[in-house]
Amino acid sequence: MGKKRSPAYKKTKRFLKQIIGKDIWSSAQIKINKTHYGDWVFCPDALDANSVIYSLGVGEDIDFDRQIIKDFGVTVRAFDPTPNSIEWLKATDVSDSFEFHPYGVSSIDGQLKLYPRVNRRGRKSKVMYTLIDEDNAREDAIIIDVKTLSTIMSELDHATIDLLKMDIEGAEFEVLDLMIESNLDVRQILVEFHHRFETIGKAKASELIGKLNNAGYKIFFICDKGRNYSFIKV
Repeated sequence: MGKKRSPAYKKTKRFLKQIIGKDIWSSAQIKINKTHYGDWVFCPDALDANSVIYSLGVGEDIDFDRQIIKDFGVTVRAFDPTPNSIEWLKATDVSDSFEFHPYGVSSIDGQLKLYPRVNRRGRKSKVMYTLIDEDNAREDAIIIDVKTLSTIMSELDHATIDLLKMDIEGAEFEVLDLMIESNLDVRQILVEFHHRFETIGKAKASELIGKLNNAGYKIFFICDKGRNYSFIKV
């Protein structure tokens, strides 16, 4: 278990990274009503039992999904193609309002390769996978089925997504790019940006935030570490 850092420590660390050019300069752009569920923050004002909630990237943590189901009576549609997550959910007691789909969300309909995440010590994760092709992870690549957000919305008969939560290990950039290009009706976006990955970088995150702003989305929350962002369309 890693040492738990205070919010002040995290904010200071992020500020220092911004000063030396390792993180982007960004801040909340609009003040609205907010609710915190762990590391995720959303606006509850327009949510009710009929709201459409998509949760991309489950891993082994569905606390957010369980809480929003409990508090709002919604159905959460969750998506994760990784073997560990699929097996974990088979052994986990979940509500009937948690609807799981064992495939990934991407910019194409078809199949892709995923690679185990490799940490700074060179250790490969057994849980987290990414599109990033690192040399020492290639031999452990897996093939997954993927669909675009527009294909999924069509198949599930959804014209609108009221809240889209994403933790998909770097694939968020292409998914959100295509969402904007396709002019999909998504009201709120909660996303963990993985611009700290060397193969992605902060410029890509800055560019995407600009595209989201141009499409009418405003930032209303950034976590202390500068990873989790919350956007709402205004």
